[in-house]
Amino acid sequence: MSENQKNAFYAGMFDVQMSYLHHRMRREPWWGMEYGLSNFTMLKVITKYVDGERMDLDEMPWRQTLANCWQALMQFNAAGDREKFVAFLRERFGARWMSAYPVFESQQLDHKIYFGCFRYDYDAATNGIHLHFQNRCEPASPFESPADRQEDLRRIVRDLAEKNLKPVRVGFETWMNNLPPVAALFPESYAKSLVKADEFPKGYGWWGQFITKDGALNRRRAELMKQEGRFEYARLNGHCPWDDFQKKVLG
Repeated sequence: MSENQKNAFYAGMFDVQMSYLHHRMRREPWWGMEYGLSNFTMLKVITKYVDGERMDLDEMPWRQTLANCWQALMQFNAAGDREKFVAFLRERFGARWMSAYPVFESQQLDHKIYFGCFRYDYDAATNGIHLHFQNRCEPASPFESPADRQEDLRRIVRDLAEKNLKPVRVGFETWMNNLPPVAALFPESYAKSLVKADEFPKGYGWWGQFITKDGALNRRRAELMKQEGRFEYARLNGHCPWDDFQKKVLG
């Protein structure tokens, strides 16, 4: 993608996430602005990658910023005021967001080993692994070849075996669990475990559904969020025993 296309994506994601904040805080103002910005958007996570006031409650500049954001929500509290509220936040955070998002994206890949489109974290305390997904086939769909994704998971199984690790459980928490090609990669026990996550959409487990296969903004889903304040897909949390997973993956 060109730099202009990437910048359009970053700006679009800001509008989508801050539109969600407007809808959510109008419905449930008791969360407060600090909680809303920190847990209902990726703002706090992303903007730590560039200079600016620390986003911690013990920092007075941040407290003042939160107060200003709350005042803006009260001023632009009607449903039809969403764009004005987002414009206020864009003026306050937009430059920082646009500078930080590319760095944030690169941090998602740096020092992390991917097996095709999947990677895993191993938790020694629980003897479990947690799967993560990144479309490494861009601009193609990662599911044009389901066999390739199954091979990704085979490589993970082999990697764990080479390290003499045998987890007891596999987990994957993402909106992608709604998609049939993803469901087909996992055993029946995994499908039976799926539960809808509470709506705290801080990471790509929620926001990834706004990214198209070529890395652009999914405009249909973006408009759904802007107009109605809702995700097309909830994040579903799933897990299964390692033995079930291994048998499914290895065939």
